[in-house]
Amino acid sequence: MVRKTIGIVVRVIWLGVCVAALLQAHKEYQGTSDWKTEEGLLFEMMALSFPSSWLVVGGVIAVGITLGFFGLALPSSSRTEMTATWLLFVLAGYVQWFVVVPKALLWREKYRREQS
Repeated sequence: MVRKTIGIVVRVIWLGVCVAALLQAHKEYQGTSDWKTEEGLLFEMMALSFPSSWLVVGGVIAVGITLGFFGLALPSSSRTEMTATWLLFVLAGYVQWFVVVPKALLWREKYRREQS
């Protein structure tokens, strides 16, 4: 019961920090290409979802390169683009921290019990 409650509290705090980062970026956003605000949010989200954030960055780069082969490009800078990118980092971080890591810890615990 206590472990489950702690897990819920940690999820809420993590998601709250992610939402606060997005809201702050939206508040500071000044126009169609506000690279300081966009990069600030990018680095915050990379830290919050590290190391899975590297997969997101690699995926976005791969999509950009692939679109380039067809004469297309990623969406230009905007609040919508910033929010969509933020969502990719949130999804990757959530899956990493609250799905993969707990399962890996349970697997490790089970493995240790079997070895004893």
